Formats: sequence, structure tokens, C-alpha cells
Amino acid sequence: MRRSLPLLLLFILTAPALAQVAIHEILYDGVGTDPDDVFTELTGPARLRLDGWSLEAVNGGTGEVYRSIPLDDVEIPADGVLLIATSSATGVVLEQRDLIASVDWQNGPDAVRLVDPDGQIADALQYGDAAEHNAGEGMPAATTAAGQSLSRDDLGTDTGDNAADFTISTPTPGAAIVPLPPGATLSLPDTLGRPGQLLDLPLLVSGWQNG
Repeated sequence: MRRSLPLLLLFILTAPALAQVAIHEILYDGVGTDPDDVFTELTGPARLRLDGWSLEAVNGGTGEVYRSIPLDDVEIPADGVLLIATSSATGVVLEQRDLIASVDWQNGPDAVRLVDPDGQIADALQYGDAAEHNAGEGMPAATTAAGQSLSRDDLGTDTGDNAADFTISTPTPGAAIVPLPPGATLSLPDTLGRPGQLLDLPLLVSGWQNG
């Protein structure tokens, strides 16, 4: 079951928005048997179908694509976070998993790219410096130790530079916060409450088109 977000965190959603679909977090090297822990997390508009989209892995030694995962018939969940993990997932990764796929990527230096239906690279993460075979954005991100992930910040900041945008993190599968698209607004009802009272308030999102 998905974890709910604290209400106050929703107010930061008016920050600059993510690209339509983006790579948010990747754990490619698990502790012990990799497939138990590894995952790839994408963010995007809720209920967007990913027909024609794919993930592909690029070998840092050759520059060649060694695996391609089609995302046809896959839909971004209602919370805007798509958590992809292997069939061997356990623990929190299993609880949060939305899609089973072979996201047990090679250790670095390698890259994972998100390809849109037109064959264009919508997003890419290079981890470790593969020199002439770098296939990410800007400077490569660091490589991680087993059990660590590479993740954007809570706002999904995307400056087009992997080294700046992705940091080594404690894995948080399924917990990304998804900013609103440009032009979207949040509105809250007029509500009265006592000091210290915890209120559940409905939120209305308006002013944008999904798809």
C-alpha cells in the first residue's frame, strides 16, 4: 500500500515541474543478491499510458545498448510514481512495486536511458564516468556502494546534469514527491480549526491537461 504524504509537503508542489516523464531514483547494486533490492523509479503525470516508451541500458565499455525494456500497456499510477522492480523483489521494494521487469542493471560505469515513443531520449542517468561512452546528461553521477541508490531531490530537480541532479542516497522506493505540471494550481477549502488540531483537507488540482 502506498504511503500518504504529510499535508505540508504538498505546498512545495508549486516549484518548477518535472519533465513529463523522468527517472527519479535507481538502485542498481543490491546487498547480496541484487534482484532482491534493485529498482528503477519513474515519475510522471498520473494515469499517463506509456505505450511506445522504453527503458534501455547502455554498456559503459562499448557504448552499446545491452537491454531494452518496453513500457507498452504500462500506466503511471495515481500517485505519479512508477516503481519498477524484479520478480525477486523483497521488503519495501516488493510492497511498493508497480511493475515487474529486469531492472537489474550492470554496475557502473553504465547508463540507463528513458526513450519516448518518437525514439528520443527523454531522460538519462550515467553513473560512473565511461568517457567517450557516457550516455547520460551533463557530467556523470557517482557510482554507489551496494544498497545505496542514486536519487533526485524531493522536487525532482532536473538541470540536465547528472552529477548535480543525482546524489547517493538511502533508498526510498515509491516515496517520490511529484511536482505539478506548469499552469496547474492547488486550491484548499476554507477551513476552521483549533491550534494543534490535525485536519484532513481535500485538494483540488486544476488548470492542466493530462496527456
